[in-house]
Amino acid sequence: MIRRKIPLAVCLAALMALLGAIAALAGSDAAGEPRTVVKHPKHDFGSVYAGTDITHTFNIENAGDTPLHLKSVRSG
Repeated sequence: MIRRKIPLAVCLAALMALLGAIAALAGSDAAGEPRTVVKHPKHDFGSVYAGTDITHTFNIENAGDTPLHLKSVRSG
């Protein structure tokens, strides 16, 4: 089995795509709107070998007045 390190730039690009999707779903501060809050929106996976499964949980809270519906999330 050949092991290669996944470049940090690739991991960060995937993370930035996820954060972009979350930002696009962010509600406004107007009354009657959902409003997303992500307290820790960044995570550094460091060096990762190719083929290694990596996970991280981002906690997304709704600080708005109406329900927040996440219809889709995708990575780059």
